[in-house]
Amino acid sequence: MSEDQEDAYCNKEKAHPKAVELMTEDLFWDPSDETAPFGSDEGFESYSSWRGWRTDHPKARLIDCFAWILGDQHNLYNEERASDEQIREDLANPSSDPWADGWDMWTLDLTIIATSLSQLLDEGIIDTDAKPYVRVAIKRQRSSEIENPNFHPSETLDAIERVVGLA
Repeated sequence: MSEDQEDAYCNKEKAHPKAVELMTEDLFWDPSDETAPFGSDEGFESYSSWRGWRTDHPKARLIDCFAWILGDQHNLYNEERASDEQIREDLANPSSDPWADGWDMWTLDLTIIATSLSQLLDEGIIDTDAKPYVRVAIKRQRSSEIENPNFHPSETLDAIERVVGLA
């Protein structure tokens, strides 16, 4: 990361040009929109944590950052975990969720999404092997089992999915 990228958080002038090219919707740059990837405390914390982690691991892959976030349960954050049946089970019995001791579903999914977009802001890419994690987060947030779909409206999830696919 160069010094120019220090303030890339919600700042098109400091973000990587590829991020600016791909993240065309205003929601990516609005730090006050709670339904946007960076518009909540979790989004800001994800970017800050990404920056700290990247400083300590300058050559590591984004998937290694996800392993750091998800702990030794990172292999469980997969398509199975995004099924409506599994989400229903996790919501009915939150203590059965492997990340229940530190994360609720919305915060964890937003952290995965915002961390991947943080890599795009700073480096102009989202590592290919990390994209399945982002797709799981998006799928979980699209589930009909989630009571408040306004956390991530479908338009926001559509925009995130488009950007991740192109990055």
